[in-house]
Amino acid sequence: MSFLHLGVPSEPHKSVRQVKYLAMHVNSEPQTPNSKPRTPRTYLLINYEYPPLGGGAATASKSLADALVSKGSRVVVLTSAYRHLRGALDEGGVTVIRVPAWRASIHRSGMIQMAAYIVSACWHASRIARKYQVDRVLAFFSIPGGAVARWLQYRRGIPYVVSLRGGDVPGTESDLRLFYGLLAGFRRNILRHARYISAPSAGLKQLSEKADPFAIRVIPNAVDCQYFRPEPRCEHSALTLLSVGRLHRQKNVSRTLEILLAVRNQAGIPATARVIGDGPERQSLEDFVHRQRLDAAVSFEGWLTRTDVAAAYRSATVLVHLSSYEGLSNVVLEALASGLPVVASRIPENMELVESDRNGLLFDLDDPPPKIAEAIVRLYKSPDLWAQMSQQAREGVAARYSWDHVAEMYEKGF
Repeated sequence: MSFLHLGVPSEPHKSVRQVKYLAMHVNSEPQTPNSKPRTPRTYLLINYEYPPLGGGAATASKSLADALVSKGSRVVVLTSAYRHLRGALDEGGVTVIRVPAWRASIHRSGMIQMAAYIVSACWHASRIARKYQVDRVLAFFSIPGGAVARWLQYRRGIPYVVSLRGGDVPGTESDLRLFYGLLAGFRRNILRHARYISAPSAGLKQLSEKADPFAIRVIPNAVDCQYFRPEPRCEHSALTLLSVGRLHRQKNVSRTLEILLAVRNQAGIPATARVIGDGPERQSLEDFVHRQRLDAAVSFEGWLTRTDVAAAYRSATVLVHLSSYEGLSNVVLEALASGLPVVASRIPENMELVESDRNGLLFDLDDPPPKIAEAIVRLYKSPDLWAQMSQQAREGVAARYSWDHVAEMYEKGF
């Protein structure tokens, strides 16, 4: 019988906390609100994607895990295996456990792989929680991560948090409308039993609260401003458009190539584009480049190391990020921290980071490529304006988005 039908209370009542207390065998003396626990907290981060697998949510998981460890907590990550990446490994003080999930691609996972991950992770979760004495769970995505966290809470009474990331919120992916409908009851059961639910942006919070009757708190993504930082550059460097991320329809990378074509045709500037990342759209993007004879102007570079991506931000003219929806883009945060102005779509999540004519440029999703190209050329031809945008990009992110602060926000929620 499913745990959805076993009469589990709809709220984390005292009886559930008592189960947790008995299961964990810790702190026999009562704790006051201001007292410190005798042992470090142990967090289990559940995400079916963790570097090198996945995209922005995977990167956020790793950064959060590192921040929690630096604050004195113990962190275990439960994620998907991939080829030789399997079993338990210590990765910089974080215990990463990779379980079988039929994962066939480093950059994408289908419904079958997500279902396999849920089954496999649930099978291992209780044993992992017991072995590592887990007392808090952070689940990325309501499904599949939240499903595993809900199972673990039912079995062992461990409280969990669900971090919504974008694609798991109804309304973001039109192709998943049937999926959202079929799993609505399951997803709401997961959200109902969470200690709290977070989203990385106010836009995603509003979308989730419109779809489901649960309050959402905003806990943003963050960025390592020591790693992603600007460097002095030549004022007359070539005009380079940069795209970083999965080559997926959501990211609208084809628009970047159309903008490049418009820049070269309208302004006569030998602009180039660097496309960092991979995904299902790569072949169609390469075909477009061949048809437009842009082979010498566009480089498809696949997934690069973190060091190489940071260097790419420091050498480009602008990041072009015209996605149709986001959670809160790690790529945009990294670019801004690197002092790189961002050309972004005017969607709520991007508007929380990018201010037009201050640290970048905002455009509607249906704005024609020649209009966007004209604005980029104007910025390129105004080095003082570019330098001003670059400085404001860096200062704005450094003041507001640190992983230590974000980790503290997650901790306080418990």
